[in-house]
Amino acid sequence: YPLCALAVSDERPYILGALDDIIAKLDESLVTINTIVGSRYVGPIREEVVDWNTRLVLFQETLDEWIALQKKWMYLENIFQGGDISKQLPKETAIFQQVDLSWRKMMLACNENPYAITTGSTPGRKEMLTSA
Repeated sequence: YPLCALAVSDERPYILGALDDIIAKLDESLVTINTIVGSRYVGPIREEVVDWNTRLVLFQETLDEWIALQKKWMYLENIFQGGDISKQLPKETAIFQQVDLSWRKMMLACNENPYAITTGSTPGRKEMLTSA
């Protein structure tokens, strides 16, 4: 499933598209993988199953952070795009501009590699989202 699909306009970067199917498949996959982990027959493939479980949990946590940050970014983008606010709050504007640049780079990379599990479990992505 592709994770990033929507380019709002030429001036705005890509944003996360409809996530209902991805979240449903992720939840289904987590239930399945946890069932497999609990199976007495998992022995020969336990390590691979545990790796997939770890990756899926990381993707779920990253996606939660990503959605929250997108909501905040979209709200603040509208505020800081106006010239008046930028002049009145120069420190906050500088902070937002750093977050905005990181957001745009991340979303461009997401568009170049839109596969949900790969993009959502990229090393350092969750940490970048939580620090923004």
